[in-house]
Amino acid sequence: MKIKFLGTSAGWPLPRLGCQCEICSSKDPKDRRTRTQILINDSILLDAGPDSYTHLIKEDTHKIKAILVSHAHPDHIFGFLDLSHIYTPNKEIKLYVTQPVLNGIRRIFNIPLKPIKPIVVKPNQVFTINNIKIEYFPVIHGKTPAFGIKVKDNKILAYIPDFNRILPSSQKIIRGCHTLVIDGSSLNRLGQTPSHISIKDGIIIAKKLRPKSTYFVHIGHKTGTHQFLENYLKQNAGPKFHIAYDDLELEL
Repeated sequence: MKIKFLGTSAGWPLPRLGCQCEICSSKDPKDRRTRTQILINDSILLDAGPDSYTHLIKEDTHKIKAILVSHAHPDHIFGFLDLSHIYTPNKEIKLYVTQPVLNGIRRIFNIPLKPIKPIVVKPNQVFTINNIKIEYFPVIHGKTPAFGIKVKDNKILAYIPDFNRILPSSQKIIRGCHTLVIDGSSLNRLGQTPSHISIKDGIIIAKKLRPKSTYFVHIGHKTGTHQFLENYLKQNAGPKFHIAYDDLELEL
């Protein structure tokens, strides 16, 4: 399985407009972050935030066959404005989505999304895309219906960009996965909102889930520079924990 992190920021990109903090003034290209989005095997898009055009103009969009969406917050769905005008020789791109998330998308985009075709799937219902097994599993993200996404292509990826609690039933689904991609909106309580965990919380959660490796995404403004966060994980979590950055590619 090929994983490309197209974007890794929280709801707003880094650097922030006009800000001169340590993160925003950093010269390290890894501190330049766009909204969280992942591309699997060049063909499956996880989330469709407002930076989708910027991300996909660098990719071969003719290969994209499917889109999955974790929840209907703007930083995960506003890309449909551009994706609904994607030019592709394929007849359609399939949007595999749960009904609550589709309802949220339609509240924003009340026009046809052609060439994108919504296909409603149930939580915990396994479906396949190009022989890859996919499953949405519910997580708690404030009052917003939200889901993690399990992708199994020989090895297992668990993608949970936004949450404040994982239900015990969902933990069983992803325990021992090969790669866990998890919410990193804040480092600790500074800047943490009730609907998100912190990186400090994420370390505890990941150790209980026992993945082979853990990558934090959805990196917020109150965290630290990429190098600072990598050093923090090395000291407090171990060598299997990392901070993802835009354009990072993994092979599982």
